[in-house]
Amino acid sequence: MEETGDKTKVSRTLNYEAADSAVVFRLAWYAVASAPGVLLNEYSEAESQIFEGRAQFSGKTENQRFNVSISVEEAQKSVIITAWGDEESSIADYAGDVETCLKSSIEKYTKLADEDKSKLRRALVAKTCWDRLVYEILNKAPLSAVYIQLAHGREMMIKATEGEDIHPLTLSTSGWLSRIESLPREEAPPASIASELAKKSIEWKKSTHEVISRYL
Repeated sequence: MEETGDKTKVSRTLNYEAADSAVVFRLAWYAVASAPGVLLNEYSEAESQIFEGRAQFSGKTENQRFNVSISVEEAQKSVIITAWGDEESSIADYAGDVETCLKSSIEKYTKLADEDKSKLRRALVAKTCWDRLVYEILNKAPLSAVYIQLAHGREMMIKATEGEDIHPLTLSTSGWLSRIESLPREEAPPASIASELAKKSIEWKKSTHEVISRYL
């Protein structure tokens, strides 16, 4: 634990062995960003043979606003969870809760049958797409970036629920893709559409969390 300016910073390091590093990154992402009101602030995934993923989020507990970052490095087989905020004890508790949740999720993932692992991986990718969708909207990214996240999230959810009845999310996202595909790709979507789409993403996150919770 350390003081950063007027903020208290707490870090937790979790080592892993069996699970794929990209999956661990998305499990850590889910452990942080499954809570209501948590927003993605930045993210990166290295395009290399050795996985490196980083993401930073902001959110609010009952007592305070907080920031949290996750960092997964395949070379070290480690996840670093760093949280910072104003209230020392609640930040420490929060970081501990995320670590416990992630540890449990990794253990559950490793015990799944291969088909279930595959479906969970796809649902976890869809989860990141919805968070990235909101991130792109808030940063007034061109429609092309928004469209990519929406299309990819839809594709992953179709695969995550393969063999089941058509999921309502599939129809909803298809309708939205049709609605925005004629807009200029190099410009940010109009404010009214961006606002509607950001609100709609809350429904898609909830549906995706329900699928993920089957396995975790």
